[in-house]
This record gives sequence, structure tokens and C-alpha cells, in this order.
Amino acid sequence: MCVSSSEESKQESKARKRNANVRQDRDRAKKIVHSQFDNIGLTKRNAEYMYRFNQEIAKTKLTPQQQAETVRQMVEALLTGQKTGKTARNMWGTVDQKVQSVLNPPKRKPDIKRDYWPNALYNALLFFVIFTLMYGLVSLFSKSGVHGTMGITGIIVTAIVAGLGIPAMTILIQPGVKHKYPLWLRIIFMILFFVVWMFIFFLANLIPPIINPILNPYIYIVLGGLGVVGAFFVKRNFQITGGLF
Repeated sequence: MCVSSSEESKQESKARKRNANVRQDRDRAKKIVHSQFDNIGLTKRNAEYMYRFNQEIAKTKLTPQQQAETVRQMVEALLTGQKTGKTARNMWGTVDQKVQSVLNPPKRKPDIKRDYWPNALYNALLFFVIFTLMYGLVSLFSKSGVHGTMGITGIIVTAIVAGLGIPAMTILIQPGVKHKYPLWLRIIFMILFFVVWMFIFFLANLIPPIINPILNPYIYIVLGGLGVVGAFFVKRNFQITGGLF
């Protein structure tokens, strides 16, 4: 069955109209998305950058909430940067480079001073593990039983002191920084800390049993195991730079 030329022309005309309508819809959608970066204080170039970034980040596996928060932070940074003449390209490179940095953020550089408390907690847990396992195993297999074993309060006190001190000692020998005190004085500080810690260790054994009870060896071993779990959690979730291990 043959189709007349007039009918072909009508079909082609309808197809062109449909394509034109699709293009108009796309252009309208593009303008709507683009408009969210207009009239908010961004320069034309920065607004265009944010529009393109918004398109590319939408193709990733980030959730809509993560995408929106990233865009919000970038807009705030741009509004601040524009006051000193910065552009999005100056701050983040190309759109593709910025998308990659969002998806694969660079690891934060370690800083012992900034991460002091996580390091202190980590080291305190390590010493708690060492003491509880050591006293638990020794008293378990020793003929004298719990004789000579430190009480739980003494273990906690000495572990806390060690945890607080080791990161501070690490700061004293941290390479690549300008230290306030000369090396010889820093060495003296480290020796003094060791002496003080040993003295506290000695005093911990003198704490009355009523507040420093000696626990069953199996309880010490269980507590040591819990300490291992705690230390692993801290190590995994925080920047540990001054750990004993």
C-alpha cells in the first residue's frame, strides 16, 4: 500500500512538532534547574559552574540529601570566596575534578595536637588491655593465685595516666614541627613523665582493697577482651597518630 507524498509530509510535520516540543520541555527544565543558582549572589561564571556540577553530581550514587548538602556548602564557600575575587575554578578545579574530590575526599593529615583526646583514649585502652590480660593470665596460671595482682581501680588509674601522657610525649618528639623547648629539655620532660608514672603505678598498689578490689582472673581476661574491642573501635573511627601500637 503506497503512502501519498502529502501524507508523508504530514507525518514529518508531526514528528518535527513532537521533537520541537521535547526540546522546549528540556530547555524549560534546564532553565528551571539553572535558575536556582541565579540571583543568589553568584557571578555568572560561578552560577554556570554550579549548574554543571549539580548535573554531574546527580549522576552519582550520592543520596539527594548528600547532593543538596554538598551544593549548599559549595554555594556558601563561593559567596565567601567571591569577596576576594576567587572563582569556582580557582577553588576546586574543573567540575569533573570537584565531583571526584567529593566522591573520594582526601584523607585528613594527621595532627597530634588536634587528635589528642582520641589518642589519649586509645592509649588508655591499650594499657588497660595490657594490665588486665597480664594480671588475669598470671593469676590464673600462678600457684600463688591472685597474690601480687593489682586491683581494678589501680589498673584504671595507671591506664588513664599512661593514656594522657603518651600523646603528650609524642608531641614533644613530633618531627617536622617547630618545638617550643630544646631537645635536651624535652628529653628531661619525658624522663620525668616516666618517673611520675612509675610512682603512680606504685601508689596504685597501695589503694585500699575496699575501693580497689582484686577481681577474678576470668573477669580480668573478659575486661581485657572488651578493651581490645574498644581500642579497635577508636583506631578505626579516629585519627590515631600517637599510639603505643
